[in-house]
Amino acid sequence: GAWPAGGGPRPARAKVSELIEPPDRPARVPSRARPPRPKKCSGAAEEIRDKEPALPIRAPSAQPRRADRARDPAMAPRALFALALALGAARLAGADLAEVDPDDVLRGNDNETYVRLVSPSPAPTVSKAPTVSLVPTRSPTSPAPSTSPAPSTAPTDSFAPSTSTSPTSPEPAPTPSENGPPSRPRAPSPKPTEPTPEPTKRPINEGLDDDSDCDLKPYNALLFPFVFLLLGACTMQLTSKFAPNVPYTVLMLIEGCLVDWWASLDDNDCPFNPMQQTLAIWAHMNGDLILYAFLPALLFGDAMAINMHVFKGAFWQCMWLATVGVLASAYVTGYVAYLSTPYDHPPSLYLTMGAVLASTDPVAIVALLNSVGASTVLTVQITGESLFNDGVSMVLFKLFFDTYRGKHTGSLPKFLVQQFLVGPLIGILCGGVTVFWLSLATRRFSHEHATIQLVVTICCAYISYILAELADSSGVLGTVSAGLVVAWRGWPLVVEPEALESVWEFLEHAGNTLIFALVGVITRRVAFGSRYIRRRDFFYAFILYLIVELARLAMIVASFPILSNIGYGCSKADAAFMWYGGLRGAVGLALAMNVHGELRRDANDEKNDDDGQKVGFIFLFMVAAVSFLTMTVNGTTSRWVVNRLGLVKASEARLRLRARVKESIEKHAVEGYEKGCLEHDHDAEE
Repeated sequence: GAWPAGGGPRPARAKVSELIEPPDRPARVPSRARPPRPKKCSGAAEEIRDKEPALPIRAPSAQPRRADRARDPAMAPRALFALALALGAARLAGADLAEVDPDDVLRGNDNETYVRLVSPSPAPTVSKAPTVSLVPTRSPTSPAPSTSPAPSTAPTDSFAPSTSTSPTSPEPAPTPSENGPPSRPRAPSPKPTEPTPEPTKRPINEGLDDDSDCDLKPYNALLFPFVFLLLGACTMQLTSKFAPNVPYTVLMLIEGCLVDWWASLDDNDCPFNPMQQTLAIWAHMNGDLILYAFLPALLFGDAMAINMHVFKGAFWQCMWLATVGVLASAYVTGYVAYLSTPYDHPPSLYLTMGAVLASTDPVAIVALLNSVGASTVLTVQITGESLFNDGVSMVLFKLFFDTYRGKHTGSLPKFLVQQFLVGPLIGILCGGVTVFWLSLATRRFSHEHATIQLVVTICCAYISYILAELADSSGVLGTVSAGLVVAWRGWPLVVEPEALESVWEFLEHAGNTLIFALVGVITRRVAFGSRYIRRRDFFYAFILYLIVELARLAMIVASFPILSNIGYGCSKADAAFMWYGGLRGAVGLALAMNVHGELRRDANDEKNDDDGQKVGFIFLFMVAAVSFLTMTVNGTTSRWVVNRLGLVKASEARLRLRARVKESIEKHAVEGYEKGCLEHDHDAEE
């Protein structure tokens, strides 16, 4: 009754029933004696066995039906013997633990039961591991396969494991041992190896957090400004020819959303590609860094380019709108939004939102008024109001936001004096030093002096802002004050006015382009990639837009009697356009991004990510939505409103001047023609 020797084809995994009862021979009772200790395998066999992560064994499968097996009393002993034999073979194979369900074996389940051998330490997972059979084979003629350079020295009477990289590859027939079931030497415990961690898949919309494992390359941050400046140049060239009525800033905000959506299509694992990295770096930029980087250039450029002669006459009108008007708008907006929206936020946060939305952006409106030839007084009134209300809204923003965060601001009168007095004084001092320096570099047609003047004005903008902030005052008011001083005394000293204007126009253009593109990126991530923004938030954002417009309308109507009696006065058409043209833009969006960043950082510090980040996301979404609506609705229809209000119509004095100039030109033309005809003896035609 010995089993046939030699290598014949057999399945990749032998069933336990085949070990007990071969198909062509009667069952044999296994010996109760312990099988002899197997000899040591060769080095090649041990190496192959060490790489084996798991050894599957299938439970016995009998031919009779399940009902017959359940009624057969001889099945239980055979099943128990099969289970014992499987566990013994697994133990001899070198495993520390073999798991098998005895109930499945006793019931004679047709489903194949696999025994998973658990090794002492986890082995690294390989993509295509070789299958090692539990049934050893005798190799009298060929040595065991070797994976090392050293030749195999296994004796002919030893048992070497057969390996197969494919479940269908042929294997030699099993060879039994002399005193019992076939056995194999115990495999030594492999050296503990650390499993290779799988790369973490992160959503693109969330960008890079502080604890990210992605390979972040900081120099990829330079890709963002150049990509969007190039897109901005293409957009400006196309809109100036095909869509002059569409505001440039609106298109940049939309392009920021589209570029971030396009980058998110490549949803790969870490590391991100360069475009995803640059968008993530800029989207998670610190809020204070955004204010320090963009606000000085935007504010100083507008202040330095203002017409000081007209501004002197409209000064008190601008101050009224920037102080009383901003304070009233902020309180009305915050209080009505607190009553109209279902968010469970304290009133200080709503007042912070009202202060942010009280600041206006004159870029698109001033460009429109200049292009249609509107009144210079109206243009200066809108620009001056924007410059001062940015500073006042910044002061209110600090007051309300510090109150919301629980920071002690001290005495309110002291805080207001420090904000409204120290900052402007620092700005006036920086502006005076800049004018004095400009007077030392006044050589005409000198490239060096023109460069010095350009560098001095740029440094004045940023140094005045930084010094005012270091003094715990308003950096916005400091920068605006410095710009007004330079506009008052500096322009007569400029060597190349065209070059200076061109550089500052580029800085303003770059600042607006990058801010609105960044807001587009963040808005898309907040609105469509955040779990905190729901569908109802879009509805309440539109409600907030109506509240902001109605609050500004109420402020203009209440201030009209005062505005019409001070300075240059104010007509009803001018007041109507001042209300309709109050767009929300760069300053408000920069403050909103600052709120989002500060609340996110506070939430991370306090380990309360959900509440803090939710408030920051909703705040930024609301401000961005209101800014987007004012630019798309009010900005695109402003030209039509200007024409309907008759603001481009020339005054009576201008019409009389045009008539006199036309009459004088015609008179001189007729006299010159008649004189020429007489000199050349030519009859004049009627």
